[in-house]
Amino acid sequence: MEKIKLIDLQKRRLQKCYLSLIFFTENIKTRNEGCFSTRKLYVLLGTDIYGNRQVIGTFFENTEYNRFWLEVFENLKARGIDFVLFLVTPHNKNIERCSKIVYNGINIIYSPEELLIDITRFFTEKSSRKFVRNLKDLFFAKTLKNHITEMKMFEEQFANNKIVLMLLNKREPEIQKFYEYSYEIRKFLYPYYAIRDMKRYLRKLNTRDPLCSDINEINTYFLEYIHSFESSRSYYRAQWLEFLNILYEKYTKELEEYLNV
Repeated sequence: MEKIKLIDLQKRRLQKCYLSLIFFTENIKTRNEGCFSTRKLYVLLGTDIYGNRQVIGTFFENTEYNRFWLEVFENLKARGIDFVLFLVTPHNKNIERCSKIVYNGINIIYSPEELLIDITRFFTEKSSRKFVRNLKDLFFAKTLKNHITEMKMFEEQFANNKIVLMLLNKREPEIQKFYEYSYEIRKFLYPYYAIRDMKRYLRKLNTRDPLCSDINEINTYFLEYIHSFESSRSYYRAQWLEFLNILYEKYTKELEEYLNV
């Protein structure tokens, strides 16, 4: 596979149909004319109808320009994406509104990753690792009934973490909403290990000297990892066909046109 180039992240032609677009965020320390700040980097991952996964783009949100996300999604449309089945995103009203303008009928799901960040934000990274692994398992019980059982066990195990349990209980309705989807679809919509490893790689940017100054410098550093990520598959071909059948049963009308591409 030819190594990805910087311009590919910005201008390469994309597939017509993506079954998922997934945003995750990472706080990145940056420098600008001798000043240092922490900015939220948005990374957009995509999986097309053939099961190929890509890093679609990386963005620093421009909160002073209210058309920023609309132009992002219009650019994705111009680069070839006609249809998106799922968008998994942090709570961001502009992302939600603009994605619906460009992709009518898109299914928006609030990111489990952002729920994890919210619930564990009082932990240091090192002390939270085991806790996060236990917490993410609450999203992947086979059924909602199993989840409720796991939730009770979780609360007993971490009974001393009053603040964390308060935050978890506050977010429990959103976790349960995730169970509107089957186990197989939930695993597809939240690729926990892929996101974890990518975030771990990006965190190394915060230890560089000098720090990155703009999105192109970040992307240049990120390219090697992107090539590795896009060269590997999450599904064997037979597994992918099984998963497509699961989606097709629930989203027949939406997928028929694109299954014939």
